[in-house]
Amino acid sequence: MKHGLRSLTAVLMAILMLICLYPVQSVFAENTAETTQAEQTAKPKMSAAELQAQGILSVGAKGDEVTRVQQRLKDLGYLDGKVDGQYGGGTKRAVIAFQRANGLTTDGVAGQETQDRLFAEDAIAAPDDSPVDVLTGDVPILVNKDHPVPGGEFFTPADLVQLNKELSSKLVTIKYKKTRGVKAAVDALKEMLEAAKEDGIGKWQISAGYRTWDDQVSMLNSKVRSYQKSHKDWSSSKARRAALRTVAEPGYSEHHLGLAFDINKKGASTFKGTKQSEWLNEHCWEYGFIIRYTEEKEKITGFEAEPWHIRYVGIEHALYMRDHDLCLEEYIQGLEDGSIVNPATRDSSAGTADTADNTETDPGESSEEPAEVTEEPAEADEAA
Repeated sequence: MKHGLRSLTAVLMAILMLICLYPVQSVFAENTAETTQAEQTAKPKMSAAELQAQGILSVGAKGDEVTRVQQRLKDLGYLDGKVDGQYGGGTKRAVIAFQRANGLTTDGVAGQETQDRLFAEDAIAAPDDSPVDVLTGDVPILVNKDHPVPGGEFFTPADLVQLNKELSSKLVTIKYKKTRGVKAAVDALKEMLEAAKEDGIGKWQISAGYRTWDDQVSMLNSKVRSYQKSHKDWSSSKARRAALRTVAEPGYSEHHLGLAFDINKKGASTFKGTKQSEWLNEHCWEYGFIIRYTEEKEKITGFEAEPWHIRYVGIEHALYMRDHDLCLEEYIQGLEDGSIVNPATRDSSAGTADTADNTETDPGESSEEPAEVTEEPAEADEAA
């Protein structure tokens, strides 16, 4: 009996000792992990020269190895600058463009994997960067979160003009003097603002027009930093997700087309509810513009409402979209599936048919009513 009690006591003592030791071990483990993490964090980054000694080229590297990489990037159409053996910002951007086109990690560092791919016989060259006529064809170009501009960072619209050289400062204030847009869209913008002036509506300001790839990168990064600053507890990924509700990814912004403008009232903190906003919402369609991102269509467009963001599509398209309460996504879908007769081609095709039938229909009139969308459009989200 006594032996049994002693054995039981020994077991209980052993369990008690384990319970007492466990927190100490846990704390020790946590401290060890924190110390290791701190040591890793405190570990200094390698210099460009140290990386270069390992065959890794980054900003600050120089010499024949850099020259060789630059020349190859130039041959493939990624580098516009000089081949000078200096790994600077221009070379980094060219490497990023090459990496993106070739399915590599886009860090702007020419490590072994990037260099192997760069000098491979089947390395993908940069796409043709010839300016693109964004108004060609009978269907407006769709650019959104699912449809990027062709050619990525190499895309440039044709016929770009500087707004402050086309529009009088008495008519509108151009917030940034180098703001550009496609000539046809700028001409339509001028006509619209002149009509607004005749109606007694002035004090307009253009704050954005055509944006390059780099412009969009800077805008998105700035928005992410803004969210991180105002929400200290947010992770970088959460801040980026929030930013993407109002700022598009590079390559997925309508501003790349040179057909979109951000227009507002000069000096006003908000645009919605102003006389300018009301006039624009009522009349922009008559000049070929649409309010691209509305509150009702947010779930379709993927962006929050922007009453200041207008997009030039042409008068026939704009009026049809207004009259049938369609956003650009719905309109193009209707054109593609045949439920909408393209108003930009309907008149000419109808006129040809009328002539062939020798009817008395007025020239240019269509005998066929345009098909309407029968489904109730889904609710929407917003864009930039």
